[in-house]
Amino acid sequence: LVPGDPNTPYDMNIREVVDHGDLFEIQPDAAKNIVTAFARMEGRTVSVVGNNPTTLAGCLDIGASTKAARFVRFCDAFHI
Repeated sequence: LVPGDPNTPYDMNIREVVDHGDLFEIQPDAAKNIVTAFARMEGRTVSVVGNNPTTLAGCLDIGASTKAARFVRFCDAFHI
């Protein structure tokens, strides 16, 4: 999943590790340097947050930080 060379950017391909490749990304067009999504792993609903190195080198700017924080608060409210 991660390239051998640490200087090579890679795309967050989360679909390969979740059940049936199903992934529901939240706000995919906002702050593309962070990925927020819902998925299932071993039949359980999980939330996914990860930085995306192909956009802004995965740097967490204010937009990405806000997107991630809002998603985490939402997941916490529903015990996901």
